This record gives sequence, C-alpha cells and structure tokens, in this order.
Amino acid sequence: MPTQLAAHVHAANRLTARWCERAGTDDFVLSGCGVWPLLALLAATADEPVRSELAAAAGVSPETAHAQALAMLKTLTHADSISAALGVWVRHDVRLRDEWLRALPPGTADVLGGQAQLDEWASKYTDGLIERFPLRIDANTLLVLATALVARTRWHSAFTEIRMEITEGPWRGYAATGLDRSTRGGRDASVLETPRPVTRVVVEGTGDLDVHLLLGDDTPGEVLRAGLAAIDGTVPARTGLPAGTDAPGLTVREIESTSRSDIERILLPPFTVRSLHDLCEQPGLFGLTTALNDGRGHFSGMSDTPLAIQAGAQDVYAKFSATGFEAAAVTAFSIQPGGMPPRDRFTIRYTEVTFDRPFGFLAVHRPTGAAVVAGWVARPPV
Repeated sequence: MPTQLAAHVHAANRLTARWCERAGTDDFVLSGCGVWPLLALLAATADEPVRSELAAAAGVSPETAHAQALAMLKTLTHADSISAALGVWVRHDVRLRDEWLRALPPGTADVLGGQAQLDEWASKYTDGLIERFPLRIDANTLLVLATALVARTRWHSAFTEIRMEITEGPWRGYAATGLDRSTRGGRDASVLETPRPVTRVVVEGTGDLDVHLLLGDDTPGEVLRAGLAAIDGTVPARTGLPAGTDAPGLTVREIESTSRSDIERILLPPFTVRSLHDLCEQPGLFGLTTALNDGRGHFSGMSDTPLAIQAGAQDVYAKFSATGFEAAAVTAFSIQPGGMPPRDRFTIRYTEVTFDRPFGFLAVHRPTGAAVVAGWVARPPV
C-alpha cells in the first residue's frame, strides 16, 4: 500500500473521514469515493460562491477539479477488484455546453427518460447489488449526474463458520454464527498509535482489494479516521507485537508449538450493512449550502439554462462473509431549474483479535490506498 497517496485519493479519503465523523453511532456504510467525483465535477462548472464551496468540500482546486474527478474514476475503473461508472442524463429540452460534454468519458451522457431507465443503470453497474436508483425524478428534474461502483474480492485465506458466544461487553449475550481464521506467520494485526490505541486487522483479498477491520474505544468517527490516516502513514501502525501487548480486542501471549511460525487468529461475526443517505441533509459537508438555492442558477459552465441542485442521495451496501467481501454504491444528484510441522518445539507469539463489540471497516484499494467504502457495525447480526 502506498504511503504517498495521489492527490485525488487523498482528497476523497479526507471527505470519507469527515463524513464518518458525522455518521452517528448506529450501523452505517458510506462511500466517499462515490460522491467525491460528482462534487469535483460540479465544482468545475459552478459560479461563485458555489464554486468555492464545492471545491472546499472536495478538497481540490476548481481549476483542476474536473481532471481530478476523471482521475478518480479511472483509478476505480482500472482496478482488478473494483469497477465504476459515471452517468449523465439531461432532459430533451435542456442544452448542455458542447465543451463540457466533450470533456466527459465517451458514452457518459444520455437523454433523460423515466425512472426505469435510471433503475436499470444502477442495477447494471452494480451487478444487481443495488436494483433501484437512489433518487426519484419528477417534472422539475432537468439533469441527473451519478456514479456507480462495485467492489468484490475473495479472501486469500477463507474463514470457517463457527458458533460465536460473547459473554461480556456491549454485545454480551450474542450467540450465533462467527467467522474464525488462524494463519501462520501473518502480520495482519497491528496497533494504530493514536492517543487511545486502535486495533487494525487487514484481511487481504486475492485481487487488489483489502478490508481493514478496526476496533477502538473512541467514537466510530474517530476510530475510522485513525484507520484512514494509517493508510498513508499519518498515523503509525505498530506490527510485530510482543507478548503482553494490550489493545482493544487484542491479546498477544506466548504458547508452545511444533512450528516456528507465529499464529494470528481472527474471530468476528459476519455482517451485512446497507445505508441510504440524503446528501442534502448535510449541505455544509458536501458544499451544497448555496447550490440548493433555486432562486438563481449556479452552473453556467454546464449550461446556459439556470441550474440548481434539486436532491442528492447515496445507496450503499457492504457484506463480509467467510469467503470474501462485496460492496456497491450508487450516488446521484438531480438538478432543477434555478432562477428558477516439525517435531521440535518452539515458543511463538499467538495473537488473537476478537471483534466482540462495535467495530469499523474500510474497503481499501491496495495499490492506491483509496477507501472505497467505510462503515461501522454497531449491533451484532441477528
């Protein structure tokens, strides 16, 4: 994993961290990578003050925002375990600027039809994981912009399904399916060196996607922020943990073994999380405060027709199972008128991490460090 992230990846991960801090303490999953390219594309076409508000939310210069949005989509599209798509639909009586259309990837733009057209697109570009478009269009909808992404991987080392019983802590009384895996010689577990330590386990996929599992005593936002900061080395990750290491959910002790290789054991419940986000409920986070004002137009770089943001939404799903991980997200903005073993015995380290309390997760594109989705499991599965 790179310690020096590309500018667009760094900016998208920072948006993910800010969003996680506002996402609450219940189950959630979100995709900063899904919304970030749309904010950057909109910033590049906007008038002031919307231009500066969107650029600040995306963490980019308005002058480079369009190129960086396309760079993020290219990063996701060229990954082995991730695919992504951009869609633009415009009502038949609205003319978009030719120079803006030419700057989009070929085949991106289409005439806006009905809701079924958008639902079909969402299902197609998420491999059926999300069957309905997250926004409903109406008679005032002039334009729709959307991204879709899907990420899938199988584990290098699969888990075994066992019965997991939790006898203490916030999940006390849970007795159902657990995922158990022991590996030799691994360095998957580490402790993130924040003021209150965070335990991280990197579950490596067979392609270029990993899932980072995170346990900490801080808020979900703080734990996930630490995990995101560790991707580029801003927060150090301590590995090779000695016996006696104390961190959330983690124990390291010495045992007798017939092999020289240390053992790491991971135990957690399987999980499926799905969230539907109204992006306009947090306009400051996404730079939408002025863009939602339909008293005048804000996107003259896109069209001579005065345009304002009508609605924004994201539908996102993630599933962690014994054999692998899958996630999908569809993010959209609608726009309306504006202005309108050997026999010898050895002493080895035995590291065990048990996810028996609320924990966070990040699906991370290993080559670039892009956090494709981030989430929190607040309640054990039933």
